[in-house]
Order: sequence, then C-alpha cells, then structure tokens
Amino acid sequence: MSWACPRCDRTFRQVNQRHACGVGSAATLLKGRPPVLTDLYRKLETTVRSFGEVEVVTRDRYALFRTTRIFADLTVTRDALRVVIHLGRKVSEPYFIKIGPSGKRVSHVVLVRAAEDLRTVVPFRNLSMTLRHQGRRNYCVAA
Repeated sequence: MSWACPRCDRTFRQVNQRHACGVGSAATLLKGRPPVLTDLYRKLETTVRSFGEVEVVTRDRYALFRTTRIFADLTVTRDALRVVIHLGRKVSEPYFIKIGPSGKRVSHVVLVRAAEDLRTVVPFRNLSMTLRHQGRRNYCVAA
C-alpha cells in the first residue's frame, strides 16, 4: 500500500510519512562546489536514474536516492562525495571506509573523489536500488 502526500504528491510506503515536501534540485546542491565534484555527482545521478524509476531528493549538502525506500544517500564534502549504500548484509571491500548497522540494513560508506571511485560503487548502488524496489530485505551480494 502506498500513500501520496496531498501537498507535494510524492508517494511513500507509510501513510502520513514524515517528510519535507519537494525534492530540491541538483543545481542548489552543487552551487559553489568544485567542478570535479559537480561532474562526479552528475555522472552518478545520471547512472542511478538509468536503473529505472528513482526519486532524487536534495537538500543543502546531501542527496537521497529512493524508489519506495532510500537505497543510497550522499553528502557533498569539501573534497569528495561521501556515498552511503544501504545493503541487506555486510560486504567487505577495501574501498568501504566505514560499515555499520542501520536498522535492518547495513550501511557502507565510500568516498568518491575520481571517476574510478565511481566505477567501484555503481554495481552496489544498482543492486541496492533493485532490491529496495522489489521490497526484498535479506539478500546477498556476491563479493
């Protein structure tokens, strides 16, 4: 069952889901940011949107990527995109700088500073988004 906010028309799984109406804009998120980070963010957003129906919600320094649930988020720092991918179990890879539980999921943090960093994270974002969209909670990632 889904619920649509009568003010902003965004849809959620939970009735009367607490949220900020509107989705913001990439332009506001990237204003005054170094060109390399702006380029990386745009490539990341384009790639994620190519996976299917994805809503991108931006505020000040962060972006949330969601289908019916948030599957990833990022924060723009001074010199990197701090990307958090939410998976169903812990995946140990050297590029994850922090891994920790987040409710029923496990959050994996990676700093994206260059295109090669982006290439390492995209397969996990695709998997996370696909399985979040399907509503599956306990799934495995082939390491």
